[in-house]
Parts: sequence; structure tokens; C-alpha cells
Amino acid sequence: MTISTLTDLQTIDSELLAQYILWKVGKASHLKVQKLLYYIQGYHLAYFDEPVIEDDFEAWVHGPVSRRLFDRLKDKSLLHWEVDYVQNPTEERPIEEIIREKLTADQIELIDEVLAMLWEYQGIVLEQMTHAEKPWQDARRGFDPGEKCENIIDREKIKEFFRPRVVHG
Repeated sequence: MTISTLTDLQTIDSELLAQYILWKVGKASHLKVQKLLYYIQGYHLAYFDEPVIEDDFEAWVHGPVSRRLFDRLKDKSLLHWEVDYVQNPTEERPIEEIIREKLTADQIELIDEVLAMLWEYQGIVLEQMTHAEKPWQDARRGFDPGEKCENIIDREKIKEFFRPRVVHG
């Protein structure tokens, strides 16, 4: 992968990215979609120094959650219920075409690599992975394991955590 220039990089709506995730991996629990979205954001921050979505992630009991995406999906899915990609009836183009129009080829390649690396894990495994990671732990400092927490996970800490995990071409 060659790094796109920063002026080429784009952000995308988290709901569109969630639709792309579902299109790529098939049905998934809301929990799994949230964690995949978080990992995509983390790797994107580390690789490109910029976010791919504008959403912040909160340090909820079950791991990082985009409140914005949660609010959009909460009527369609509970935490462990599966959601599936359904093309928007007002949109004639498939989600893949929309994503290719909105993001650079490098951004899509990174997203696809993260999905290929993590898609086989169940949501609960991804949750356990995030619980073992410093950004989520730092944001939850002072909270009991089952206690509600809406603290924002600091983007710089996310970037610092994922930076050693990316390989720059």
C-alpha cells in the first residue's frame, strides 16, 4: 500500500462504513460491528494520522462504542442481535461503489485488511480484545467493570496504541 497524500484522505459517515462492513463480512452482531468500526478507526489513525469517521468512541461496559452509530442501530438491533446489509432503497448504487467514490483506494485497502484480519472473531472475542487494550482501560479508569461509563476514548491514545501494529510501506 502506498500512502495517499493527506489532502486525498476523506472521512465517511459511520453508518455508511457499518453498511460496508456488513456487505463485506455478512451478518454480524451490533457488538461485532461496533468493534470492527473501532479497529478500523484505530488502524486508520495509526496509518494515516487521520480518522476515517468523525465519531468518537465511548468506553462502555462491552468495549468501545460509537454513540452515533449505536443511536442509529438501536431500533434495529440489540447488542447481540445480528444485523445484515440491506441496500438503501433510495440509493441505486451498491455500497461498494459509494465507498469507492468517497474514500481513496489506500483507505479502502486498509479497511479491507483490517476486516480480513478480524472478521472471523465473534463480537464477544473482539470485546475481550478491547478490554485488554490501554485506550479503553484508560478511559474507564475509576469505573467498576459493570458500571456505566460514557467517557470518550482519546483519539491520540488510540493512535499511539495502534501505531506499533501498522507497517508503513
